[in-house]
Amino acid sequence: MRILIVRIGRAGDIAMTTPALSAIIKCYPEASITVLTSPDGPRLLRGFHPNIKDIWIWNRSGLLAYFNKRKVIKKLSENHFDKIFCFETNIRIAKIFSRYDSEFYWNNITSKTRHCSDIYLDVVKHACPSLSGDFYTYLPVSEDATQKVKDELSSIGISDEDTIIMLHPTFSGYSSSRFASLLSKKYRTQTKHRLWPAAKFTELGVRLSELSLNNHRKPKIIIDLIPDEAELGCKIEKNANGAITLLLEPPNFERYKALIKRADLLVTPNTGPLHVAAAVDTQIVALFSGWNPADCGPFMKPGRFTILRAEDTADPELGLPSISVSSVFDACKKRLLLS
Repeated sequence: MRILIVRIGRAGDIAMTTPALSAIIKCYPEASITVLTSPDGPRLLRGFHPNIKDIWIWNRSGLLAYFNKRKVIKKLSENHFDKIFCFETNIRIAKIFSRYDSEFYWNNITSKTRHCSDIYLDVVKHACPSLSGDFYTYLPVSEDATQKVKDELSSIGISDEDTIIMLHPTFSGYSSSRFASLLSKKYRTQTKHRLWPAAKFTELGVRLSELSLNNHRKPKIIIDLIPDEAELGCKIEKNANGAITLLLEPPNFERYKALIKRADLLVTPNTGPLHVAAAVDTQIVALFSGWNPADCGPFMKPGRFTILRAEDTADPELGLPSISVSSVFDACKKRLLLS
């Protein structure tokens, strides 16, 4: 049996598809699976399961978007799939796959009160009514990457016994350009709802670094950013006066997964690293504004995350900045006590 799974999106979107992918593999353990995804897909799904035999790329952005679409259609005409699972809500995309001689499964229902991962699982259950069990986001972490992260942290004085709190102060699409907010209304909206102020991250990191834990050690506070985000990270690190350590390694997703898995807690807005943390079962304190976490929050075992919403503050119109440092600090303390 050959199965095609379709999900084009950013890293977080693809991570939220992994529960359905795991369910499909459980239902059809002998199937040969092809995944059609975005350029982010291969690095996310590397090593996910041996049943994934091929990953096709559909880049829908840029000047070559039309030609990339034609390449996908050509591949479809040259390959037969017994079943096609489409996890895209756009009917124009779905129609591309519905016209082939395959069993086609698709659900165009979107809901702000149901998690998209749950909706994807419903699509799988329609094809496989006998499906049972719990499925959460999942991404594999290699032993090699785990050891390299251990060595990297050891080189800056962080041992296996240390508790690590990782702060993520940016979001997908973040720009340090002074003109981004002036040129794009969409970016201004993103900033309002997904950028917690750098000064608040600094204060939080300093307060967390002074906690006395049960192991009589104080937690190590780290930030890991790509070079394009270095300016913001350097600002936070400098103002923290040694309480926060900034890591600026060249982009390497295998390392990044292993680093998040090593962390005991991640503090992040609603962005890709939140879903990576859920997929490697790292505890999360997530900051939300404008988006409903019931739709796109962490999809992981219950009791492993805390969500703080701007809508629950006295000044929700301010967006993410309305969430206080004290509320995030208290949430972090409670999560560490639970671990």
